[in-house]
Amino acid sequence: MDTTIEQFEELEKVRAIDQQHLDVEESQKRSEAEAQEKESRKMGVMFFSLLLILCVIGDLIDIFTAGTVGWLVGLFIDAVLLIATGLSKSGRKQFKRIVIGVIGDSIPILAILPFRSFFLTWSFINSRR
Repeated sequence: MDTTIEQFEELEKVRAIDQQHLDVEESQKRSEAEAQEKESRKMGVMFFSLLLILCVIGDLIDIFTAGTVGWLVGLFIDAVLLIATGLSKSGRKQFKRIVIGVIGDSIPILAILPFRSFFLTWSFINSRR
């Protein structure tokens, strides 16, 4: 009977050691997954560059046309900007900032200011932190 208790205690020790190893492996996998997720949240430089060129062109048209033709062009650019950021994983994390820029740029008097470009740049910088 004494040997059975010793065997049971030995099995419990082995089980505890195995559980510790599993916990360590699980925490390593979790930290690797979190690091990979953070890496995927970053907005790509190429993606940002293309959207910024589009935003700058739209803002220049807004400035030179004083909001007349620029308003129609702005609607198209806003749609492309929202669709592009909504479809990318990195853009979804920054979607609120992009929407604020689009709303700010749709106000007629304020449309002269480069809201789209500013908020796109802000969201790019925040995605890199």
